[in-house]
Amino acid sequence: MNFLHSISIWRHKRRWARRNIYQLRNADALVVSHTKSGRTWLRVMMSHLYHLEYGTPANEIIAFDNLHSLNKAIPRIYFNRDTRVPTFARDNGYVQVAKDKKVVFLVRDPRDVAVSFHFHVVNRASDRELLRKGIPRHARSLALYDFVINDELGIPRVISHYNRWHDEKAAMPHTLVVKYEQLRAEPLITLGEVMRFLDRDFTGEQLLKAVEFAAFDSLSRKEKNGFFQSGRMRPTDPRDSGTFKVRRGKVGGYRDYFTEEENETIDALVRNGLNPAYGYS
Repeated sequence: MNFLHSISIWRHKRRWARRNIYQLRNADALVVSHTKSGRTWLRVMMSHLYHLEYGTPANEIIAFDNLHSLNKAIPRIYFNRDTRVPTFARDNGYVQVAKDKKVVFLVRDPRDVAVSFHFHVVNRASDRELLRKGIPRHARSLALYDFVINDELGIPRVISHYNRWHDEKAAMPHTLVVKYEQLRAEPLITLGEVMRFLDRDFTGEQLLKAVEFAAFDSLSRKEKNGFFQSGRMRPTDPRDSGTFKVRRGKVGGYRDYFTEEENETIDALVRNGLNPAYGYS
């Protein structure tokens, strides 16, 4: 890596940090989840609720203040993969979320997260994203099982996040933990609970329309047809289903990829490492 390339990467990281630190500090509320935990799905449903209520564009996905700029009644919501943002300064420090912020923690079974994250790293993540997240490029060449049991990439990485969040939220009076599996099983009730916490109540009809709009088959078609303005909802290769943002979303789908012995090892990682309060053990 030459000097000019190193400078370019550093500048990219610093720009990313400044933008995200600003959003972290100025958001009315946060939604925090590890990558591949259903965050984009939730964002689409939330965005459609605001479309129904305030007439914001149906193809616009909420991203901090973009909808707020169209209607001040819509809160500024910051979506991030952690409660803190790296500064990428010389001290390698972080800016932490203020303790009095409203924070939704969206969590998903770490085993499903790790499998989905592998496909994201292989098929969708840019080199810059990998650098920013501290993921080596050779992670793309790892076999799925080797990836998900890797301490720095797979299930242990997700567990580390979840355990720290559990400790952090003890000092945060305005938090809501939402499980992806709960959102899949009872989307109307769970989405309503999330919106009541972040903003206010929406009608049952509005919630139903938002859930139907973001149903997986519907969302996959919208992604394939380029419906959304946001680049996050576009496949990197429309001919390859593995590059789509919307893949399977199956609860417990990780088991389909491994042998019985491998699943036993994977289950033990969660059973022995994850705080039992999450209920995934």
